[in-house]
Amino acid sequence: MYDSFLQELVQINFLPLCIIVFLIIFIGFNDAYEHEVTTMFVRPMFFLIVLIIIDNVDYYLLEGRNVGFIHVLSAFLGYNVRICLMLSLIYIEIREESKKIKRILLIPAFINLLITFLAFFTKLVFWYGENGEIMRGPLSFTPHVISLLYSVVLFGYGIYILRYDRWRETVVVCLATAFSLLGTLVETLFQLRGILIGVVSLDVAFFYMYMHVEYFKLDILTGANNRVSFYADTRKLDFKGDISVFSIDLNDLKKINDTKGHLAGDEAIRSAAKLIRKCLLRGAHLYRIGGDEFVIVCFGIPEEKVKNMESRLKVEMLGSKYSFAIGRATMETGEKFDDVYIRADREMYKNKREMKGERRKSVSRTF
Repeated sequence: MYDSFLQELVQINFLPLCIIVFLIIFIGFNDAYEHEVTTMFVRPMFFLIVLIIIDNVDYYLLEGRNVGFIHVLSAFLGYNVRICLMLSLIYIEIREESKKIKRILLIPAFINLLITFLAFFTKLVFWYGENGEIMRGPLSFTPHVISLLYSVVLFGYGIYILRYDRWRETVVVCLATAFSLLGTLVETLFQLRGILIGVVSLDVAFFYMYMHVEYFKLDILTGANNRVSFYADTRKLDFKGDISVFSIDLNDLKKINDTKGHLAGDEAIRSAAKLIRKCLLRGAHLYRIGGDEFVIVCFGIPEEKVKNMESRLKVEMLGSKYSFAIGRATMETGEKFDDVYIRADREMYKNKREMKGERRKSVSRTF
């Protein structure tokens, strides 16, 4: 009996524990280089480890036919840690959303906590029969309903971010959600244990590896795509058509660095990226390719909409405390991408010269 229980325990835990050990080592190695990504995954890793411990305690108590307070406590913790784990993954996905939205998403988890707490002194949620079997009350499926709700949020937000061309993240999130639901279904239909925790461990690892890869495609200071991404994304764009390129330069960065310091210069670059990103249409990608140099590449956006985006960019730039030079070019039939980029760059420098000329005229009028 004991040997059989031990064998089953090893079988249930071996894969999740291997995944967790791998993740801990990998995250530890990379913390110095991608601390922001590491920080995002601290909570999911914590909840995952706690959930494995609780599931094992619950399994041991079930085998031992313990129907007392400890067994109810382990089930109560299990239901709530699962919810917290899902919520921590949602927070990673909605990392760019407001604190208000994140607080709203806490409400279902708090409701689940209150309802499952009733199990300690009522039979409204669950209790254990004389033979150790779980008995369900009218509120017993609250954790399942809230888990399903959070799954819908994960899946729905994964679809929503397609509008920002984060399609890779959509694939990762939707697959992770689908596999978790499938794991739950398999456990329920075949009365198995350990399937879901293994799937969730893989989901966390999968999501982390995705974020790890994406991190090195981004510019750390601004969150825009970096120079490597720019060349990777544009190397096959020759003769594609419906391609527009913006070349944008932040004016007077050297002056800001010399008079106010490099931290002020960094803040100016961050502000420029934030301002530009606010104006981007779906299909427009922002790259930082140098110190104060940005490029927007528009894929498949009609000319009229590109012009409207340019107008909005100029309005936003005029309303900021920084000065920008901007140039735009659209790919012509039979033209290579590099030629389009060179034309956009020339337009940007032309705009920069015009701005300097206007500045000199303004100074001369003053005197």
